[in-house]
Amino acid sequence: MPPMTSKPLACPPLTPAPLAARPLAAWAVLSLPLLLAMGACYGLLGTEDAIIAHFDAWRPEHPEVVAALKLYTNWGNPALYLVYAGILLKGLKARRRELTMLVLGYLAAQLIVSVAIERILKISIGRPRPDVGGPFVPWSLDSGHHSLPSGHTTEIMVQTLPLAARARTWLVPLCLSLVAGLMAASRIALGWHHPSDVLAGWLLGSLGGYLALRLARRWT
Repeated sequence: MPPMTSKPLACPPLTPAPLAARPLAAWAVLSLPLLLAMGACYGLLGTEDAIIAHFDAWRPEHPEVVAALKLYTNWGNPALYLVYAGILLKGLKARRRELTMLVLGYLAAQLIVSVAIERILKISIGRPRPDVGGPFVPWSLDSGHHSLPSGHTTEIMVQTLPLAARARTWLVPLCLSLVAGLMAASRIALGWHHPSDVLAGWLLGSLGGYLALRLARRWT
């Protein structure tokens, strides 16, 4: 009788788990450039008035950069709609419920946070934009008094956090962190928001992105 030899058990290849298993880590990576930019503004320039004055003087000297920032700030958010449309089509075609629910969770969070809550806050707070100045005018319907929070920053965080947390590689949240950071910085550099507006938008958008993840997980 031939001797019995034991064969090593074959292990299935390891695949990286989605970062949804550790969403706080994905959120931290996503937020880092934005927070560093805000810290640099306050650390190097001082008060919000000084930051605004700095960029008021900077813009006429850099028209090409200003034009590029305007293009990005106007189209950066809509470009991510196409990303979610692609994810939805893939989910429906491949019958991957988790992808479809990710998009539906994002849409729900977008409506609740980026449309309803953000708009209510803007109107009820009535903070003047940097180029308007003057006192707060609560419950104003004038867009010049809808500075707080930054809507673009809120929306970019709602958009990017679900994508960052569902990624299977850290390269995705790293790239998305630059997308979010540049959007936030553009709002200050172009003189359309105070730095604290951007920080408020970052916080509100982070909550919205987390809501999107929670809804997607519940519905899957």
